[in-house]
Amino acid sequence: MTTMPKSAGTSDTLRSGAGLALPDGGGRALASAAEAWFSATAECQREMIGFVSMRLEKDGEAMRDMAACKNVADVAAIQSRWLTETLHDYNAEMGKLMAICAKSANGGAMAR
Repeated sequence: MTTMPKSAGTSDTLRSGAGLALPDGGGRALASAAEAWFSATAECQREMIGFVSMRLEKDGEAMRDMAACKNVADVAAIQSRWLTETLHDYNAEMGKLMAICAKSANGGAMAR
């Protein structure tokens, strides 16, 4: 059975700049930029997965509430509330994603 070594992972290789033959330490700069990009991408993905999970729960709750309604006025009120919350949630999520991107662009200098 073949096993993969537990040391020298991708980020170790990127961090060391090994295999990148760029002058003036450009390999290390490129490796650092790639590591920052991968880190920001992973953070964005985690954030989006959490957001989608939260929105699916809220959408399901709204659908259950509408299914239990006895008249059209109640359905319209629930739909209106759902639309307002949805727009608010998406706006807030875009702000979070932009903050992650800005933090990455600034070299991680911004606080979470």
